[in-house]
Amino acid sequence: MRKLSVWLLLFCLIYPLSNAAAQGKHSSALKALRSGLTSNAGKFSRVAAREFFAHSVPLSETQFKTAEVIRKNLQAHGALESVRTAEQYRASLNKFLAIKKNLDAFLRYQKLEPQLLSQAEINARLAEANDALAALNEMERIVGARDPGVHMGKLYVEQVMMALKPTYAGYFAKKKQAELPGKFRESDSFNLDQFLLKDPNGRSLTMKNTMPGSEGYTNAQKMAAELPAMTIAVLNDDPEILEWARRWGSQGFFGRGSRVAVFKSLTDLMEKVKDVKYDVILMDYVLEDGISIFMIDHIRMAGDKSTVIMVNSALMDDEVPAKELFEHGADGFVSSVGFRADNGGARIANALYNYMQQHGRDALTPHSKK
Repeated sequence: MRKLSVWLLLFCLIYPLSNAAAQGKHSSALKALRSGLTSNAGKFSRVAAREFFAHSVPLSETQFKTAEVIRKNLQAHGALESVRTAEQYRASLNKFLAIKKNLDAFLRYQKLEPQLLSQAEINARLAEANDALAALNEMERIVGARDPGVHMGKLYVEQVMMALKPTYAGYFAKKKQAELPGKFRESDSFNLDQFLLKDPNGRSLTMKNTMPGSEGYTNAQKMAAELPAMTIAVLNDDPEILEWARRWGSQGFFGRGSRVAVFKSLTDLMEKVKDVKYDVILMDYVLEDGISIFMIDHIRMAGDKSTVIMVNSALMDDEVPAKELFEHGADGFVSSVGFRADNGGARIANALYNYMQQHGRDALTPHSKK
């Protein structure tokens, strides 16, 4: 019994000393890592930091779509296009994940032992955060703002910004926490024939004879004469089609008095719609700098009520992912298979007229004065 008491006494004396030594060692390691992270130099300091902060801020690579999934989803738009876009996505994802490894260490340290940061360290981490955000924005052009990985990535960057600048914490605290946007449409209101802008007889625009001199062409001219004056944006990365669009506008196929602006890239149009609201946006489905349906996400989230009609030369009616496009906020789809300079205007006039018949005249002019 006496021996047991002696051992207990020794344990009570030794344990606090060993615990204090461990804490001192822990604190020393943190200070060493702080020095390495601040200077952001030396292979050892970077490796040591990543090993020490093994438990990163929760955001897993598995939350992002893979490049292979992107490629498969775009196969309907051609092998070259699907591979090119998938590789763009892969490069942006790899860039983000590489930056995140460094930011994980920084965030983990700030949680363990928060300290005031030097301006040099703030600038270095801020540059990384901006690069990470740029990579996420490139991914968003391909998969959309509602992609879980992109959404969580942007919340992660917000967390970095809050750790860099304490004043940001108050700013973000006042904001409602960002939520993953849901559908922009109610699925039970979807009508396939209406979305494909078929005429009252259920015939597709792609099946109608709209060559000059035909009955369909003459009828399209009459339909165009009934259209209201609108502001129209045409988005396409084919310069020839944009030139055709200008011609169709001058011929009155978009409605007499309508003004037509053309855009060759998503970036150009996204910048413009911040200041100018168009009644109708005619956009190609796949472009050089992204998938246009995800631009619809942005304009709908901003409250833009423009009529958005998608145009695509690769898909026939039965190949169109109509319901998905509808849920992203698109209003209609026109297949441009067989489009030519002399008949494309007639098809667009037919599409706009059918849309007006379905939804009313004011649906075509949500931003113009009535």
